[in-house]
Order: sequence, then C-alpha cells, then structure tokens
Amino acid sequence: MSNLQHFTDFLKLIDLKGYRKQYAHIKIVEMDLPKNIQAISLLYKVYWNEKKFLAFEQFYERYLKEKTKEIEEFRIKTTMCRNRQI
Repeated sequence: MSNLQHFTDFLKLIDLKGYRKQYAHIKIVEMDLPKNIQAISLLYKVYWNEKKFLAFEQFYERYLKEKTKEIEEFRIKTTMCRNRQI
C-alpha cells in the first residue's frame, strides 16, 4: 500500500465529530499560543517526516511529553488554569 493510501485510510478513521464534541468547550486557539508550544511543527515531524499515523490521544501524549516545560511556563505566565499533572 502506498503512503498516500495509508494516510488516506488513516484520515478516514479520525472521529472529527467526536473530537469536536469532546473539545469544543476549550477556547484556546493554537495561533494564540507562543510558537514554542504550537503543535504544528510536531504534526509535520510525526505525520510527514516520520510517517507515523498516530491517533489523537497518542499524538497528544507525545506532544505533552516533548513540551511539558514550555506548556507549564506558559500556564504560569498566563495564570490560565491549574496544573493538571502534565
């Protein structure tokens, strides 16, 4: 199977309605975040360069693992929310 077909099949599995329902209440837009904690660079790294097709939960776990320090610094600076034990 080609990478394109594999990626297309992967995209079909994403439950956009479910994620939208689950996360619609979160008002932070990535573009409002400092560049150092935006997920876009990791998205390109994982899906484009590494060609790993992770589920959202797997990707988010990796994102938190790689950006914990920066996220915590942003959280403290903005006093946005309490620490959720990242």
